[in-house]
Amino acid sequence: MLLSVENLEVKYGNIQALHGISFNVKEGEIVTLIGANGAGKTTSLYSIARLAPPEAPKVVGGDIRFMGESILNTAPSDVVKNLKLALVPEGRHIFGNLTVMENLELATYSRDKDADLDKDYQRIFDLFPRLAERRKQRSESLSGGEQQMLAVGRALMTGCRALMLDEPSMGLAPVLKYELFRTLKKLNEEGMTLLLVEQNAKLALDIAHRGYVLDTGTIAASGTSEELAGNPEVRKAYLGG
Repeated sequence: MLLSVENLEVKYGNIQALHGISFNVKEGEIVTLIGANGAGKTTSLYSIARLAPPEAPKVVGGDIRFMGESILNTAPSDVVKNLKLALVPEGRHIFGNLTVMENLELATYSRDKDADLDKDYQRIFDLFPRLAERRKQRSESLSGGEQQMLAVGRALMTGCRALMLDEPSMGLAPVLKYELFRTLKKLNEEGMTLLLVEQNAKLALDIAHRGYVLDTGTIAASGTSEELAGNPEVRKAYLGG
């Protein structure tokens, strides 16, 4: 198992956000976490990424294991550098005053000196041709969809083997949503493992292999994408009936 979340309990101050949830991600899978706002989806990703305070929640119970080893005492930088696990946060958080190319270059700070960065830059531009056209533009001048492409590209430039994405379709026009998700599916077909948090449950289940439904910090349902899409309660709550 690549990633295992085991009976995870998490708090923000005195407020408990996760109540002993468990889920796992196998290498080469797309697994999605769906649920309403406040269900604990982002908290799950932040906990795995081991983000530092004040953004980070505090794990008060359970464990997070990557390739069988606990990562609870792993520094956020080592999650990226050593575990090769990258997070694309909600809201993109790109550096608007830097160019597209400078944003991508920043993500390579932890890469080995002999890494073939030129090949990786070209891979990003092949995946997202719009970024190639705008590589010298300041990132704040990009459209929302282009900024999301850059956020994904920046994460990939860390050399990650697994990618966590938090609400990647938020604020995007429909045509750009589908373009982005086709790219995510292509990345998975090339071997990338994805853990996807997505408000658009239908879009997420269309590309995911399996999923978990979170409800106020607990796992309410789980199964293959087909099973969840066919679950009457999931359909009523998240898929429009």
